[in-house]
Amino acid sequence: MTNPLSKWFKVPTLAERLRNSGVRDDVIRAAERTAFGRQADRGLYALGDLLTDSEGVIALVEGRCAKTVGLLVLTSRRLLFVPTDASRSTTIVIDLADIESNGWHKHRGMGVVEVETGSEKLIVDQILGTQAETLTRSLEQAKQPPPDGPAKHRDPLDQLAELRALHDGGASGDAEFMARKHELVGEI
Repeated sequence: MTNPLSKWFKVPTLAERLRNSGVRDDVIRAAERTAFGRQADRGLYALGDLLTDSEGVIALVEGRCAKTVGLLVLTSRRLLFVPTDASRSTTIVIDLADIESNGWHKHRGMGVVEVETGSEKLIVDQILGTQAETLTRSLEQAKQPPPDGPAKHRDPLDQLAELRALHDGGASGDAEFMARKHELVGEI
C-alpha cells in the first residue's frame, strides 16, 4: 500500500511487515517484485519453514492450482506450490532436476504456467500480468545454472557502486553506464 492515505495513517508496507516478522530477505525481495493480493501474505510468512538454507528464492507468483489459491515459488533448487489455506491441501514440491518440460500461455487474459515431470503435471492459472512468462523464463535459467553453481544474489547498491567506479575509471561509456544504472535502480 503506497497511496497517500496509507502514508498518512502510517500503514506499513509489505516489506516492512515481512521484515518485522523475521521473514528471509530473499523472500522479501521476491515479494516486492510480485503483484498479488493480501490473501497471499499468509503464505509468505510460512514460506521460511519450507525452504532450506542452501536454496534461495528466485521468483514467486500468486496463482491457483486445482481450485486452491496459493504461491508458486521458484527457488534455486525446487519449484513449490504453497496454498494460502494450509488446511485445504498440501504443498506441492518439485525438484528442478525432475522437470521435463515447462511453458506458459494466457487464458482469458490471465497467465497459466504448466510444468511436467515424469509422473505429474502441475498447472497454475490465474496469474496476473506477465508474471507467468517471467517465472517460466526464470525457471529455464534455474534449470541450467552455470557450471560453477547457481549465481548468488548481489545487492543492486553494491553493483551500482562498482558500475560507478568502472565509469569513473573510463572502463565503460556514458550510454552503457546510464542503461545499466537504470536497470539497477529499477531493482532497488
